[in-house]
Amino acid sequence: MLIISHRSPSIGGIPTVVMLALSGLWILPAGALAQGPGPRSVEVALVEVRTVAPTIQLVGTVHPRLRTIVASEVSGLVTELTVDDGERVKKGRTLCRLRDFTRKSLHEEAVAIQQRLTALHEQRLVELKKAEFQKDRTARLHEVDGFSTEMEFFNTSADVEIATGGVKQAAQDVEAQKAIVARLADELDRTRIRAPCDGSVVRRLTQIGSWIDQGGAVVEMIDLSTVRIRVGVPEEYIRYCPPGTEVMVKVEAVGKEYVGRIARVIPEAQKRSRSFPVDIDIRNEIRELKAGMFVRALVPAGPAVERQIVPKDAVVPRGPSQVVFVVRAGEPHPMAMPAPVKIVSELEDKFAVESPSLKAGDQVIVRGNEFMFGPGPVLVTPGPSTAPSDPKVGEEIAADTAAQTATER
Repeated sequence: MLIISHRSPSIGGIPTVVMLALSGLWILPAGALAQGPGPRSVEVALVEVRTVAPTIQLVGTVHPRLRTIVASEVSGLVTELTVDDGERVKKGRTLCRLRDFTRKSLHEEAVAIQQRLTALHEQRLVELKKAEFQKDRTARLHEVDGFSTEMEFFNTSADVEIATGGVKQAAQDVEAQKAIVARLADELDRTRIRAPCDGSVVRRLTQIGSWIDQGGAVVEMIDLSTVRIRVGVPEEYIRYCPPGTEVMVKVEAVGKEYVGRIARVIPEAQKRSRSFPVDIDIRNEIRELKAGMFVRALVPAGPAVERQIVPKDAVVPRGPSQVVFVVRAGEPHPMAMPAPVKIVSELEDKFAVESPSLKAGDQVIVRGNEFMFGPGPVLVTPGPSTAPSDPKVGEEIAADTAAQTATER
């Protein structure tokens, strides 16, 4: 490799750097030119070791937790439709009203009859008290003074029994009428069709002025508070996907990654693909995930074993390979050394990797590695993601940083 520097006075002395290689002509990136021969300032994070499983990427679609066609329980004429397509509603909100004049009139009539029967029941109670008083008075007169005959005592006793029966019948009539009032009130209430759950209206299925039969569709609703991702897991990996397993899901339309859990495994494979349908549930409080979105899910594809974990920012592509730059001791500055890695799985903002060049506690560069192509001196600054679990590792980083500062001075 040969680097030729040419200063042209005709263009103000601006240097032009051209790299000639055997394979052709390659102009270095601007960042690489700006770095110069001095040490590069970088931020680092620590290599961790966790027990994780390898993953495979499968495509799927966002589905709502619940999809329902809200229907009318009674027939009637639509007089009001209170929602529009796309509107979010709370459980219990009125979606549609039917004409209710006849049912309201029948209910009011039933209430009036109930009030009349209640008054009659109270009258029967008064009559029973009167009969009981007459019976007691006749009994005292007969036993003490002899002013009452056996016939009079018998008649007053019979009056009490008749009055008691009248009270029971009146009470039964009131209860029967209460049932009629409740039934008519329920029918009247059913002329207001309400949302059965929190959700969004995706389409209205009737209009004002339309007649709806009992069971007729009013609106279609979906609940996106929790979304379900269905993917087809190949049969050789299904044993690694029990319910409750965490799965990372990428949604390109939103530009985010989510952590979901396997909710259920359908125990019947698709005949053509020999894959099993697996549902992954993701909480969706702010409703940014929409039904029908395309997703990529990273599901387990093997047993969980100890893996080296590095931040995603530490991994950079170099040709057909992926590498991280690990900081090694050097004089007068630590050296950044490239270490090829194989990505095994993804964990939110980290990669699980395999590399014989890494071990737990190594410092890998997460900022400043964009234009690194080989070994080079660096000035190490612990990054915000550096959180050593071993106090000795933290002490080593602090000692290295102090040594670099002293050397610079």
